[in-house]
Amino acid sequence: MSVVTVQLGQCGNQIGGELFDVVANDSRTTQGLCTKKENESYQACCQERFFREEQSGLQVARALLIDMEPKVISQTLLKAVKAGKWKYGEKSYFCQKQGSGNNWADGFCARGPRHTDVLMNMIQHEVEKCEHMG
Repeated sequence: MSVVTVQLGQCGNQIGGELFDVVANDSRTTQGLCTKKENESYQACCQERFFREEQSGLQVARALLIDMEPKVISQTLLKAVKAGKWKYGEKSYFCQKQGSGNNWADGFCARGPRHTDVLMNMIQHEVEKCEHMG
């Protein structure tokens, strides 16, 4: 079963980036407290649930990054690329040129609703790329 994360705002994007770093590292480790077969099964499960694979073999996170300003999203995208183990999709983020000035309510109640259709289409597009959704 696949998992699509929706990373909302500065906190959501930073935590989401850390989550994918941990899962990517976990899915490549050869050490564990279980048998080799159990570890391989766990690795395959992590990769299937949280990533899809490009033709190049690079893992692409099943995630959407949403923020009203581009700064945090740019930092999150760059950090993933620098890690070199995984990345976010080419069209998996949404941001505006101007933020909400650290006022979450302004982004959620005033600015965000203006973009509901675009965001719902992005979510639908990402979910359609999944083989198993539950």
